[in-house]
Amino acid sequence: MFIDLPSCENPPAKVLSIKTIYADKIRDGSKTFELRTYCPNILPGAWCALYESSPTQLIQTAFQAGRTFQLSPDDAWAALEDKFGIDFDSFFTYFRKRKFAYGVEILRVRSFDPLSLDNLRSQHGFIVPQGCNYLKKSIAEHISIP
Repeated sequence: MFIDLPSCENPPAKVLSIKTIYADKIRDGSKTFELRTYCPNILPGAWCALYESSPTQLIQTAFQAGRTFQLSPDDAWAALEDKFGIDFDSFFTYFRKRKFAYGVEILRVRSFDPLSLDNLRSQHGFIVPQGCNYLKKSIAEHISIP
């Protein structure tokens, strides 16, 4: 069920694009696994900043990752549906024609003053991730994540 990803003392921070509705659910604790259609290779213990896509276009939350699962969509839904913060139809539409569903466990959540897309671009040379990318060190330092 869970992927055996390597562990290291200071895993690199990443940034994930996410819809604000799901970032809200991570902040309120009703979503404890972030879902992806691909393996994002986020190492256990790594911090992930959440870039909230349009219309919000900012970073104001990060989470520390735990384990990552790889399951068929049917098995993932049967085992963990109450941890996804998504309804049945939306889940199966997202994973339509996918052999696997991937989910990253959310261990700890931190919120901070928002960094707008304009600020991210002008001060940090930020490029909006299409999915999951490494987080620039200057942004990680700015939001005080290792």
